[in-house]
Amino acid sequence: MKSFIFCLFCAGALLMVHGCNPRQEPDNIHAEIDSLKSLTEELKPGLGEFMLLIRAHHDSLGRAIGLKDFERAAYEVDEIKETAEKVKKLNITNDKLQHPFAELYKKWLESPLQTLADAASKKNEQVLKNNFISLTNNCNGCHYENNMPFMKIGY
Repeated sequence: MKSFIFCLFCAGALLMVHGCNPRQEPDNIHAEIDSLKSLTEELKPGLGEFMLLIRAHHDSLGRAIGLKDFERAAYEVDEIKETAEKVKKLNITNDKLQHPFAELYKKWLESPLQTLADAASKKNEQVLKNNFISLTNNCNGCHYENNMPFMKIGY
């Protein structure tokens, strides 16, 4: 019992010592934060990297539709949406975009992706095929609008 009381006393003493002595911030904490922000911006993927990822999921979506793999089609649509959300959240842009990506997503991708998601859940092959073509055309339309018509993708 004496050792328990002694341990309790020591723990209390340690808490008092550390509680009364707040941690000191280093003098250069703001410089370190600025440096980390700069490094984060430098390492952040550009729009092209995200577009390549969207294209990979677009192509896999086309294959899934051709194979009538509705679960895979739903997965690929979700992956495209998730990638687009990251672009919006990270405010990824480049000098060619005529508008913020969030506006372009709403204009060109939001509706066809929702229709594709619904069609995949209902296993509606014809709606998937038709809207995959619409999605592809919309991707190319967005590329054209943003002075990148050479980035044409096919079905």
